[in-house]
Amino acid sequence: MSSTEQNDSKKSKSIFLTKNTLSLKVALTAITAALYITLGYVFQPISFLGLQFRVAELIVGMCILFPIEGLIGNVIGVFFVNLTSPLGPIDLISCIVNVPALYCIVLFRDKKFLKYLGGVLYAIIISIYVAIVLNLAFMLPIWLMFVQVLIAEVILASLGILLFDITKRRLGM
Repeated sequence: MSSTEQNDSKKSKSIFLTKNTLSLKVALTAITAALYITLGYVFQPISFLGLQFRVAELIVGMCILFPIEGLIGNVIGVFFVNLTSPLGPIDLISCIVNVPALYCIVLFRDKKFLKYLGGVLYAIIISIYVAIVLNLAFMLPIWLMFVQVLIAEVILASLGILLFDITKRRLGM
């Protein structure tokens, strides 16, 4: 492929990805939510309670590519996945907690290695919330629940950020 063809290919990719049409934003939000919901339902048996490993948390990395669409899509996804939570309606509050947590990822998304700090902050906020809810619902020890959830959240958020950061670089965004 000649250099002219490569430049034309890059231009067409960047034109498509930089158009800020409402329909594109809605589609990206829906894709993010659908990915989260799908992974949440497929891995539902390991997505709740103290020893949770919610594979859907990989999708938080979408905030690296599309900050607002990724944030909104993740919040929608969390809501629908938590409809099936064994904790009941109290787990739906986590949608509210997800907004500032996801914003940590959005805030650091363009900062080389600090983007992983955003993921760790996300994991800490979510882990605190889950530990408190598990304590209120089942009288489980807060610190133990915090540590168990934190380990899984840090792993998944970091992998999600890595995955979508690689995607971002490959797409030349």
